[in-house]
Amino acid sequence: MPEGRPAERPQRPERSERSERSERPEHFDRGRYDDLYTARASSAHGTVASDDGTLDVRVKAPGELGGPGGATNPEQLLAAAYASCFHNSLALVAGRQGVHTSGATVDTAVTLRKRGTTDDYTIATDLTVRLPGVEPETARRLVEQAHGECPYSRAFMQGAEVHVHLA
Repeated sequence: MPEGRPAERPQRPERSERSERSERPEHFDRGRYDDLYTARASSAHGTVASDDGTLDVRVKAPGELGGPGGATNPEQLLAAAYASCFHNSLALVAGRQGVHTSGATVDTAVTLRKRGTTDDYTIATDLTVRLPGVEPETARRLVEQAHGECPYSRAFMQGAEVHVHLA
């Protein structure tokens, strides 16, 4: 490509408003949800920090991916966030049903995956829930319901609403 010329972008075929709307999953209808809380974080120069200062961590690629390691990484942050969110959803579901789950634990693994030799990456998640003292059938039902209600689970299963802005 000659220097100074911008890369040509393929033109996306136009779609009617109706067909575009019908292809979106039902949960993308923002009119059905009220915004309750917005967390904000920024990443620059090897750190991630929340706007309120409660989170401020160094991030580096893990040694297994050729990075220097020695700091947290995005996969660990996602695993921690998902475990916490699922645990909260489990507590809400159990509380509504009067089930005591104070000993509950949620372990989450987040795996970065790559397709062959391409630069096509994705993630896979694996949750292990322990509910000591809860009958197995009740525990299975609670975990299933929590998975259906957990915002992170729903985002992974249904696709999250994502907006990317260039500033």
